[in-house]
Amino acid sequence: MNPILRRSSFFYVTSAVTYRGIMGRYMLTRDWTAFEIIPLFMPVWLVSAVLASEDGERYAFLRMLPVPDRAVVRAKLGLVLASAAFQWVLMTGAAVGRMGEGIAQPPTLVYLTGICSIGLLAAAGFQIAIWRHGMSRMKPTMIGAIVAGIAVAVIHLASLKNVDGWPALSAVGVVEWLGGAPWISSAALIATALLAFRALMRVGIRVKAASEAHL
Repeated sequence: MNPILRRSSFFYVTSAVTYRGIMGRYMLTRDWTAFEIIPLFMPVWLVSAVLASEDGERYAFLRMLPVPDRAVVRAKLGLVLASAAFQWVLMTGAAVGRMGEGIAQPPTLVYLTGICSIGLLAAAGFQIAIWRHGMSRMKPTMIGAIVAGIAVAVIHLASLKNVDGWPALSAVGVVEWLGGAPWISSAALIATALLAFRALMRVGIRVKAASEAHL
């Protein structure tokens, strides 16, 4: 097995399993706010997986092995992509299953796709930034981003419950408009995110090969 996959997959699997625990409420709830708030934790969990997998990673050791930089980038970013896709499938499946009850609506599917796309690109961007600037410099920034993501979710939840007429992110104009054809809109968002992700992978290969900040 690729040593990168062997060393890093544990953190992404753990992230997926713990997020699946949160999804238990998402799949069973009769409170529509769960479909508004819980997705906001997806980028947080994915960035946390990147942080955990990189903390203590030693690329100097890997350079002694027959593992080219291109393979390292593809393995690391491949794990990010697989994790984001898995979480999108879980949440979208839950939303589709609850649409008949009126808890989820067509715009919910677009909202979920947008949030997962943001999480994918944010995690990939942080991974590349670690290769460029080193873990010691990026760790405080990533921890700050994680804390900020949690704070946004908690504040949004409190506002939805305590402020009359507080706008739901899944009900903003553009999301509702795209929700008129949710599967087409979601497919377009996914295609756009994948194109951006492919560009980031190319950048990652160049950065990983050129930067010595991580050594």
